[in-house]
Amino acid sequence: MSYCLNPGCANPQNSVETDVCQTCGSKLLLRDRYRVMQTLGQGGFGATFLAIDESLPGHPNCVIKQLRPSATAPHVLDMARELFKREAETLGRIGNHPQVPRLLDYFEANQEFYLVQEYVSGSTLQQIIKKDGQFTEHGVKQFLSEILPVLEYIHSNRVIHRDIKPANIIRRAQDLKLVLIDFG
Repeated sequence: MSYCLNPGCANPQNSVETDVCQTCGSKLLLRDRYRVMQTLGQGGFGATFLAIDESLPGHPNCVIKQLRPSATAPHVLDMARELFKREAETLGRIGNHPQVPRLLDYFEANQEFYLVQEYVSGSTLQQIIKKDGQFTEHGVKQFLSEILPVLEYIHSNRVIHRDIKPANIIRRAQDLKLVLIDFG
């Protein structure tokens, strides 16, 4: 499936071979390379999507964050643009840590802002706790021993996350390491 990112599209789902949305006519291939496959989450300022990078061999998965400013006044767009640029710079600076997703791209199109990040396959801590229940004392100590070095690294780079919660920590499937996400 190919998913349309136009917030006003009434039926954003399209077949995977389509390059133009069958409902609203929007281009489905961002920057002629990123094809959105599904929604991962939505919040007050935008949405997050699972995508593939069609320009690379093997079409690897990636995550696209779409920032949708609620107002179109020039000063609001300028402020959103500045915050977006700051998030991209932050991710570019700290994304070389193995437990922080790498920034792959960022750009603006049609007064909407996009960040493309490394996709982290796994379950969020929120999902794990919902499935398995609360951590034991030993589990809490193990969690802290894994996540505190990541926070130390981030803080040593003069970055404060500001939204650390179980939904923003993923237990990566390939190596079972904790990964901190969502630096917006």
